Amino acid sequence: MSASDPKRWHAAIAAEQQALARHPVYAGIEGLERLRGFVECHVACVWDFMSLLKSLQRDLADTTLPWRPPADPEAARLINDIVRDEESDVLGYRPGHGSHFTWYVEAMAELGADTGPIERFLTRLEAGVEPLEAMRAAGLPAASREFTAVTLSFLEEPLAVRAAVFLHGRETIIPRMFRPLVQRLQHSGVPCSRLLAYLDRHI
Repeated sequence: MSASDPKRWHAAIAAEQQALARHPVYAGIEGLERLRGFVECHVACVWDFMSLLKSLQRDLADTTLPWRPPADPEAARLINDIVRDEESDVLGYRPGHGSHFTWYVEAMAELGADTGPIERFLTRLEAGVEPLEAMRAAGLPAASREFTAVTLSFLEEPLAVRAAVFLHGRETIIPRMFRPLVQRLQHSGVPCSRLLAYLDRHI
C-alpha cells in the first residue's frame, strides 16, 4: 500500500479497529473469575499507555532541563492536559487525586484480582530492572509482556509514528472496546463499581 494513498490507509486502520472492537475476549468476560483474569492481564496495557503518552510529552512539551519554550504551544497544551488527567485525576470513589493506573490497580483490588505481579513489577522497575525483564520476573502473563514489548518498541520512533500509535491504536479505539464491556458488566451483577467508573472515564 502506497504511503501516498491516505484513503486506503484510513480504510485499513478502520477495519482493524472494528475487528478489535468486536474481539471475542469481551464476550468471554462472564462472571467475577473471568473479569479478574482479564484485569490481571490488561493492567500491563494501562501501564505501557503511560510510557507512550510520556514519550509524546517529552517531545511536544519539552521536559528536559534547562527549560525551552515549546515549538508548538497548542500541541504542548493538548498533551499536558492529557497527562494531567492521566497522572492526577480526581478519583470518584475516594477523596483526592491519583493516576488512572492507580485507579485501575485499586479497581483490581476491589474485584479481588491478584495485584501482586504488577506491584512486584513496579518494585523491580524502581530498582532499575529493564521493563520486560521486570515483567517476566514479577510473573505478569506472557500475553501482557508481548503487548508491552510492542508498545515499548515504538518509544524511540519518530514523533509522528508515536502520535499515530497513540491516536489510532489507543485513543480512538478505547471507547469502542469499552462500551460493550461496560454494558455487559452493568447487566452481570458483578460488583465492580471502581472498574466501571474507570471505563466510563475513558469512554
